[in-house]
Amino acid sequence: MSAFAPGIRSRHDHPWHFSLAIALLVLVAFSCDSNPGPPAALTVVNTTDLGAIPTNPDILGRDGGFSAVFQGYSVWVYGDTFLASQNANGRTLISDSWSYTTDLDAQNGISGFQERLDSSGAPTMILPETSAEFTFNQQHNGNACQVAPCGARWALWPATIVTDTANNQALIFYNLVYALPGAFNFQGIGNSVATWQNFSGQPQRPTFNPAIVPGHADLMFNENQPNFGSAAFIANGTLYVYGCGIPSNSRDKGCRLAKVNPANVTDLSAWSYYAGGGNWSPQISDAMSVFENANILSISWNDYLQQYVAVYSQLFSQNVLMRTAPAPEGPWSREITAFVAMQPTSGNVYDAHAHAEYDLNGGQTIFVTYSRATGAFTSEVRLVEVQLGRPAQTAP
Repeated sequence: MSAFAPGIRSRHDHPWHFSLAIALLVLVAFSCDSNPGPPAALTVVNTTDLGAIPTNPDILGRDGGFSAVFQGYSVWVYGDTFLASQNANGRTLISDSWSYTTDLDAQNGISGFQERLDSSGAPTMILPETSAEFTFNQQHNGNACQVAPCGARWALWPATIVTDTANNQALIFYNLVYALPGAFNFQGIGNSVATWQNFSGQPQRPTFNPAIVPGHADLMFNENQPNFGSAAFIANGTLYVYGCGIPSNSRDKGCRLAKVNPANVTDLSAWSYYAGGGNWSPQISDAMSVFENANILSISWNDYLQQYVAVYSQLFSQNVLMRTAPAPEGPWSREITAFVAMQPTSGNVYDAHAHAEYDLNGGQTIFVTYSRATGAFTSEVRLVEVQLGRPAQTAP
């Protein structure tokens, strides 16, 4: 187990600690994009706040909320989740949770969310812990601690979720984190992808023998490699995966790009990495940044704009930003501010990303969520409708 470099902090700069993915880019807010790119191929015509995403009353707060439609359900995955009552394992903090709905019309908000519950009636985690992780977390559970340090835990923080319809599966990228009590007191170990074959079952983390990351047989990438899974989508049968930042290097703020046949997503020999100039390489060391200053984001094709659109939060602010590009590798445009999010009770908003399955009119209207604190240990994921326009020079 190795630690982050000194000074790395979570993207959650509030005193309590919700976490969906490893915080990688602490210097982002204080630096300018070294390659600002062309103007964005969109304008924002109007935004409408649609309120908080409904949640189980037993959930005090959670963040994240990446989503995708899988086998008829819009599935939403979340990070650290605080519970009002202990679950069947005696915990009031679980490292991930999920909900689902059949409501695929977001114009008036999204309703009908359900959770899969455990024997005590508490919401369950979507990603399974290994037996070693479960035992460790039970022994160090702050509610019934058996072994010091009390409150230490292995956390599974979901990142983006992608539906692979050709192979009838969903892919859930995730980060494995070792966390201790206290704000920003955690270490990213690496990241991987779980495959989900049947909605009624549970996603499965891979197992590599020999382990790619020593001591963690499920991980595909280690803490010194790009955080692949920050955003992902499938286009023309190819899975494109962005890795924004490097967990062990707080100064790194680049988003690299990889591609792979989704049927072979857990075979690293099938991956290739964008190396610039239209070239792809089988060597991860050749991966170059296609844009900077984002860590948690969504990227999807927008038919209305005929562009890829990236949506993400500006760190240490309330701004939600957007960029466009004609191809996954770019060239990516300069950032524009889509809207200023609602002020949280402490810290700043984060986790902004769009939900392409809810697009209207080919993406002329999109729907964006972000996370915000509402109290000491409470939070919400808030939904905003964003109406887009084309810049005058590109209008038909």
